[in-house]
Amino acid sequence: MRFRPFPVLAALLAAALLVAGCSGQGPDDRTPPPRGGSPSSATPTATPTATRTHTADEQRFKTVDFGAENVLETTLHGAASGVTMKVWVWTPPQYDDPAYAHQDFPVLFLYPGGDGATYNNWTDRSYSAQEVVDSASRDGSVLPFVFVMPEMQVSKNVDTECTDLPGQPKVGTFLDTDVPAMVQHDFRVLPPGKGWGTAGASSGAYCAAAIALREPGEYGAVVSIAGYFDMETELPHWDTATLAQYPTALAPTFAGTLAWLLVAGTASPEDVAQAKRFSGLVRPPSTAQVFLQDGGKHLTTSFKAAMPEVFAFFSEHLDGPRPQ
Repeated sequence: MRFRPFPVLAALLAAALLVAGCSGQGPDDRTPPPRGGSPSSATPTATPTATRTHTADEQRFKTVDFGAENVLETTLHGAASGVTMKVWVWTPPQYDDPAYAHQDFPVLFLYPGGDGATYNNWTDRSYSAQEVVDSASRDGSVLPFVFVMPEMQVSKNVDTECTDLPGQPKVGTFLDTDVPAMVQHDFRVLPPGKGWGTAGASSGAYCAAAIALREPGEYGAVVSIAGYFDMETELPHWDTATLAQYPTALAPTFAGTLAWLLVAGTASPEDVAQAKRFSGLVRPPSTAQVFLQDGGKHLTTSFKAAMPEVFAFFSEHLDGPRPQ
């Protein structure tokens, strides 16, 4: 999994950067954060008690304040995988609106850039994702999505690329099976299919693509932001079963239907080449479109600028809330 720079963002840039095509920040912004910690400027603070009380077999969540938004956090012990990692969940304003009390919501599974060990960029102001959905869903221009944001590695030194690698923790099963099972059990979300989408940036885009392709029929749409599609890890993985799980290996024979949006900045030729190459592997009935950000770079600022396009795409291709 390639490490990419995911810089700290100043809150005053939020309004200016929510325009597709923004070119990113200056040279100092290329300094990468520590791989083991969150690249966000917001320091999460947990409330002393859980906001929800579940039965013994359910997860217990606590509210975590990331500065701009509150999210729910749990430590999930995966029954199928045996893996334990944190998962964060954000619900849109409509979720607690009495008018939606008996509605199920579309859900997005969101994967971070970098190693994703102990953090997930989507939880805070790094991408302004919550702000975009919070605002635009109120006027109906985008759907009110539930965000599910898991850790991506059990530690920064165990890079399984969201896959079950030989002799390693079964992170692939954790993300494919345990996280979706928890979300369906504990939240009012639509069933798999046209109510589910997944997205990621850089290494997280690889994970989103791989997971969607491994689970035909579970997701309706995928967004790759500056993604790559061949496994990049120093862990041993050169066995036949693992090779078959690469997105580039899975896409040409994928039996389901997925709508793909492949975002790449024109100032990052490698990202553009990756997006165009992968789009050529997608076969009907799946579809793929490449969205080129004019002047965009492989930087958090450009990823953030793509958020309106990302959520407009998901809103076009996924189902909205519906009665239970």
